[in-house]
Amino acid sequence: MTTGIRLANVSPENAALPQLQDAILDPETLAQLFRDIQRCAVVHEVLLKGSASLMASEKSVQLDDAELALREKWVVGVQIRYWYEGTNWWDTLMHTPRGIRLIRIEHRLGG
Repeated sequence: MTTGIRLANVSPENAALPQLQDAILDPETLAQLFRDIQRCAVVHEVLLKGSASLMASEKSVQLDDAELALREKWVVGVQIRYWYEGTNWWDTLMHTPRGIRLIRIEHRLGG
């Protein structure tokens, strides 16, 4: 089967997918996540997501402000970009019917 996508120069070094984590967080775990990031990581950027297609913020906001906006449902989601133990991580937190969904991906710079 041909999909029309061609992968050129694929090797084990550049074919590996970044780490990805997916979880539903209860309110206590969400609060702990924000505390852990505040204490243990170097936060680069915090963005608010206004709707499925719009960003609520064009520039970074404070981590505490993002936590409040998410908890109070003023935004549909938050993305936190930070450095922890030698790796860049992007945590996306979104409201779902089951609770706050966390998608965490290791973000590799360069190519």
